[in-house]
Amino acid sequence: TRRSSDLSIVITLVFCQPASPQVNESDRKLKVMTYSMNSGNTLSGIFSSQSPAELAAAVGVAFTRVQAGNPPERIDAIANQIATTSPDIVGLQEVALWRVGRPLDPAPAQTVAYDFLQILLDRLATKGMHYSAISVPTFLDVELTGVFGPTSALDVRYTDRIAIIARTDLQTSRFQIEDVDAGNFATNTQVSVLGTQITLLKGWVSADIKDRGKTYRFVTTHLGGLFEAVQIAQANELLQGPTNTTLPVILVGDFNSDAAAGGQAYSLLLNGGLTDVWSSLEPNSSGFTWPLSGELPSVLLNPTKRLDLVLARGAISFSDIDVVGEDIADLTPSGFRPSDHAGVVATL
Repeated sequence: TRRSSDLSIVITLVFCQPASPQVNESDRKLKVMTYSMNSGNTLSGIFSSQSPAELAAAVGVAFTRVQAGNPPERIDAIANQIATTSPDIVGLQEVALWRVGRPLDPAPAQTVAYDFLQILLDRLATKGMHYSAISVPTFLDVELTGVFGPTSALDVRYTDRIAIIARTDLQTSRFQIEDVDAGNFATNTQVSVLGTQITLLKGWVSADIKDRGKTYRFVTTHLGGLFEAVQIAQANELLQGPTNTTLPVILVGDFNSDAAAGGQAYSLLLNGGLTDVWSSLEPNSSGFTWPLSGELPSVLLNPTKRLDLVLARGAISFSDIDVVGEDIADLTPSGFRPSDHAGVVATL
């Protein structure tokens, strides 16, 4: 009939239309995360020691607090945040490696007490997540003898690292790492411990990512936390170094410069052409990320500063951002925060 003939013509027209070979720009999405892994423990007592006995006692206190914070339990909670959000690439800061050895042994301590990165990768694997380390530069590496009681002592070695980890279960046409680089800052905080100068070395690591035919530079960093002048100098080095590229840039990390208060290092990065993704998407929300706990991990705090940031420059738009790991529901079975910093995850 005429009705069936018309219908057949319509069907023929629909099925003969060629599919568009173009990929919609909205389909090219990259999910990124930044997470500082510290428990809240600081080394301030070590820096203020006035005698070898005070120094040994301060080292013992610092490492005892690390143990009290149950790093495997806390890091499992960080792994939960990563598993829940499934970022393509993650910048990690304060990725501590704690090692111990015989007291006063001149040989470097080698017995691993806690390797934060390995614990995280192992916990992610048990949750069925596929991540590997792309680059893990080492910065401060210091060993001191600690006293833990009248008859107990150990050499305690602390190694400060940052890291980039990325998913390994994505097709290379969707996501691949093209190049990796890392560097130390030329300007760093200097402290004196019983007359010995120690450089609190910091730096950055970058990875050039190809996502569906386009390349982006992902950089993570941890700026010095004691002096604003050092933070400003290090921010300048970021602008002149790894972010000085024609590639679109994603810069994440623990900047120790309070974005909520307009910190000078933070403002310098914005003046350098970077955009704060949180401010763009959540201008009416605080986005506080620190501090979530005190030096004793059982002390829970309400965050008052926004130190952990996702910044971007170039051909990148923003669709979503969230602070993670800060809710009471995120506490570990022992009642600890995953970290004294909240994580930040963004979809770009």
